[in-house]
Parts: sequence; structure tokens; C-alpha cells
Amino acid sequence: MHRVLAVVATVTAVAGFGCQTGSSPVTSGPGGRHEPAAVVVISDAPAEFMPSALTIRAGDTVEWRNTGGIAHSVEFVGESAPEGTASSQSGIIKPNEIYSYTFKAPGTYTYVCRFHVINGMIGKVVVLADEPASGATTGAR
Repeated sequence: MHRVLAVVATVTAVAGFGCQTGSSPVTSGPGGRHEPAAVVVISDAPAEFMPSALTIRAGDTVEWRNTGGIAHSVEFVGESAPEGTASSQSGIIKPNEIYSYTFKAPGTYTYVCRFHVINGMIGKVVVLADEPASGATTGAR
């Protein structure tokens, strides 16, 4: 019983460190944005992506933070995969690590954790077309 409590305490401590900001560089989006547009927390109990679905704009970066105590992954699946999918797979995201990806094209992108997809660990990112900056004009008046 003491060993189980020690493991729970360790996992809780690791999860707290995983939520710190600035612990990993994030790829810049258009206009030099350095902050992610969205953060997805990866947890173990239950194994899930939180939130499991989100909507962003083309050029935005999503950051996945493994706050759990075991390894996870982010792997895009289905007919529509983000541009450069071969390089956008996260590989193994160890506890307390961060993976980020900047979405370049509009679309709906489904992803899974390869280790826990059987447990329903599935997420979705909806990427909308980027809008012109406010004040920009298009076409004739």
C-alpha cells in the first residue's frame, strides 16, 4: 500500500511540473507568435487528451503536454492528415515532455495515442482558414 501511495505522489508531482509554462520552445506561427493557440493536456487516469476536440486557425500552434507518468504519442490518422505528416508525428512523449505542431492548412485532423487508442485515447483538431488581420482590405469598394 505504501508503494502505491508513493507512486501516486510521484505522478502527482510530475503532473504539476508538466503544467509549467515556458518549459519547452514552441514553433512560431505567422507574425512571430510564440505562444501556442491551444494546449492539450495528456493524462493517464484515465488515458485521455484534454480537451479531446479543439478549433484553431491555420498558422496556429497546438502544444500537447504529457502530465502523466507514462509515455504517450500524438499520431495523425485518417484520410486527411496535416501537411508534412511524416515529420509531424510526435514519437514518444515521455512524462513531463511537450510536443508542438503548427497547422498550416485548414481541415479536420484526427489523432490518437498509439499506446492507448484501444482505451479510446483519440483527439481532433479543426483548423479554420486564417483571416486577414483587422484593418486589411480585400477587393474593390
